[in-house]
Amino acid sequence: MCELNTTGNALIVLGLEATTEEGVIKELIRALIGRPEVLDWQGLERAVLQRQQLQPPLLENGVALPHARTGTVSEMVMTIGRCAVPVPFGPEQVPVRLVFLDGVPAHCIGEYLAAVARLVRPHKRPSTLAALLAAQDEAEVRRTLE
Repeated sequence: MCELNTTGNALIVLGLEATTEEGVIKELIRALIGRPEVLDWQGLERAVLQRQQLQPPLLENGVALPHARTGTVSEMVMTIGRCAVPVPFGPEQVPVRLVFLDGVPAHCIGEYLAAVARLVRPHKRPSTLAALLAAQDEAEVRRTLE
């Protein structure tokens, strides 16, 4: 399955405790343990961390999009995380508060790119970012992303 509905099946972690890029990524991936579409969470973790070394995808305003195209997931998965304090990402140590982490099967790249395009558009609006940073619970995050 190649559909990714960010408001429906994404796992949301509002209280990320990690203070490093690698720690945030590991915390978000480990939240996926037990999800049936994740065939190998350790392999997914390795794949995402390796992808981050190449060119970490960062948006303006403190949003990161770590991801990997990998056989460690049977369908697209996403975790959305919010850091309590900005966490430095990438070689330029960009401060990040919102993280949208994706695991994508190799055969779903077109659908993944379409899903990312849908995610990126709202993040260009300061009001959307403010709402995501202020959201009190998962339901509020989902409503903001709809």
